[in-house]
Amino acid sequence: MRYYELIGLKREPFSMTPDPEFFFESKAHGEILNRLEIALRLNRGLSVIMAGIGTGKTTLSRLLLSRFIDFGKDFQFYLIMDPTWENTREFLVYLKRLFGLRGSSLYQSEMLNQLENFLIDTAIKKGKQIVLIIDEGQKMGTEQIEVIRTLLNFETNSRKLIQVVIYAQPEFKEVVASHENFKDRIAFGATIPALDREDTISFVDFRINEAGYEGDEPLFSQEAKEMIYQHTGGYPRKIVNMCHHLIVDMLVYNNKSVDGAAVLNRINSDDNNYAG
Repeated sequence: MRYYELIGLKREPFSMTPDPEFFFESKAHGEILNRLEIALRLNRGLSVIMAGIGTGKTTLSRLLLSRFIDFGKDFQFYLIMDPTWENTREFLVYLKRLFGLRGSSLYQSEMLNQLENFLIDTAIKKGKQIVLIIDEGQKMGTEQIEVIRTLLNFETNSRKLIQVVIYAQPEFKEVVASHENFKDRIAFGATIPALDREDTISFVDFRINEAGYEGDEPLFSQEAKEMIYQHTGGYPRKIVNMCHHLIVDMLVYNNKSVDGAAVLNRINSDDNNYAG
């Protein structure tokens, strides 16, 4: 028997993996996701989403892709997880391989021509919209930014040949600010905030309900959820990690629920474990 079945759950409620089924659509997350989807469907070009560590940008990215499974057959998505290259040539070679293009060239201009021809063939002849998603965008330097800007210049009189979505940590703002020609191309930009008090409480309840809890009494007391918000600051990754440990504590100490005292004990335990 899995541990979560002991407390009336059918699934692990606080796994750290970014499962779209457990995505809690807060007010801010929902608006950003909807606007991002609209930007893609309207062929707007460049979108930039900034978020601190643990605010849910990876899950948001996966949920965006899921929205195009049934109603996005005209879209082709390509994902870059770690945009770190030594120079422009390395980035262009990577893009060629990503798009399935063969042949080698010593000249950057030739590789850009190959990429442009691929985009023209895909967008105009095949009627497909290419979307390039870049995670960890704050790792990109000036040379990579310039390549992205060049790709966004490939367009017809009526449409762009490629759309780019960049997910990045807040320090990417400085990179964007120092590249005016790139900044001017951002059609949609947003910053994912931490959850507020109300959404944090709803987040915990949502996860437990999605995991199949049908108990008569709440698994987490109201006081416990309030304290979780105060301690985590509303950052989803911190909330998930803390709630997981609280459930484990509940099993270890044979408690029937998580109350304020349990949260306080967990906070003190964490402080002691990481004390110098």
